[in-house]
Amino acid sequence: MKTLRQLCTEHTKLTSDDISRLEALAQDLPLIADVSNADVFLDCLIDEQTAIVVAQATPSQGVSAYEKNIVGEYACKSNEPAVFQAFAMGVPICDLKAVTQENRSVRQNVAQVRNDAGQVIAVLIREKDVSLDLQRQRKYEELAKEFEDSSPYTDNIGSDVLAVREMHHRVKNNLQLVASILNLQARKTDNDTVKTALKENVSRVLSIAAIHDILLSKSDNMSTVKSGALLDSLRNNLSALIPPDKNITLSMKDDDIELDSDAATSVALVITELVVNAFEHAFCGRDSGRVEVMVGKGELYHTVAVIDDGVGFEPTLISGKSLGLRIVESTVRDKLKGKLHIVTDSHGTKISFDIKN
Repeated sequence: MKTLRQLCTEHTKLTSDDISRLEALAQDLPLIADVSNADVFLDCLIDEQTAIVVAQATPSQGVSAYEKNIVGEYACKSNEPAVFQAFAMGVPICDLKAVTQENRSVRQNVAQVRNDAGQVIAVLIREKDVSLDLQRQRKYEELAKEFEDSSPYTDNIGSDVLAVREMHHRVKNNLQLVASILNLQARKTDNDTVKTALKENVSRVLSIAAIHDILLSKSDNMSTVKSGALLDSLRNNLSALIPPDKNITLSMKDDDIELDSDAATSVALVITELVVNAFEHAFCGRDSGRVEVMVGKGELYHTVAVIDDGVGFEPTLISGKSLGLRIVESTVRDKLKGKLHIVTDSHGTKISFDIKN
C-alpha cells in the first residue's frame, strides 16, 4: 500500500510542507477514531468530482463500517456530498448522508485541514454507519403515510387551505406596507446613518414578506418552502441593495431543500443580514467583488453559507457592536437550533450555519 506522501505526490499539487502537515495529523487519527467511536479519514481533492483517501483509522473497541482498508481509493461527489461541500464552502459540514466505497450508508461530519496560508489542503472526515437507522426511518414514514391516508379529517383540507391562503395574503400585504413606510422615511431623512438603518430594516421586512409570497404562489400545501424559490426571491430583493458605486456579483447555489415556513423565515432573515453586511463592509477600498449564497442538503442537518472574496474582519471585535451579526447569532441559535461558523481572513469571509432537518 502506498504511503500518504506517495499518494499526495502522485494525485495532488500539495507542497512538501502541506504533506508533512497531513502526515503529522495522520498519526493522531487512531486517537480521534477511539474518542469519537467512529471511522476517521483524511481525503485530498483531485478535481471537482473526485477525492482520494490518503489516511484512515478505525475505532479499536467500536464497530467499523469498513471491512478493509480503503487508503488509496477514490471518493466521488455523488456518493459523498459532504466532502465536496466542505472543499467548496470552506466551512465544517455536519451530518450529511454518504455512501461508502463498500456501498454502506453512513453519516459524515467533515472539517477542513488548512496550511499556514489558510488554504484547504485536505478534509478530516468522521463517519458512522446508519444503515439500520435509515431502515427504521423508512418504516416509520410508511406507517405515518398509512395513518395519514386513513385519517377521517382529510375531507376538511380544502376549506383550511383557503383560510391559510387568505392569512398569508394579508400578512404579505401588511409587511409590504411596512416596507413602503420605511422607504418613505429613508427618502425624507438627510441623516446618512438613519437612512442606512431604515434601508436595512426594509430588507429585513421584505425578506420575511418573501416567505408569505412563496407560500401563496409556489407551495402546494402552504406550510413548506423550497429553498430554490426562497433564494430566487431574495436575490431579486438583495440585488437592489448593491451599492451603486461598486460592481458586486451576487450568485446562488442550491440543493433545493424543503423548509417549514418558520425555518424559512429565519433562514431568509439570516441570509439577508449576511449578504447586506457583505455589500456594506466586505469590499472597503475596492470597486468590485463577489458574494455567493450556498445551500447544501443533509440527512440530519442542512448547511447554508454566505461567502465573499472581500477584505475580511476580526469577529471578536465586531460581534458585540454589529446589530446584524447579533441578529444572525440569536436567530441561528434560538430559531434554527444550529451553530454559526465564521472563517475570515484578508482573502474573504465564509459564514455558515446548520439547519436541523
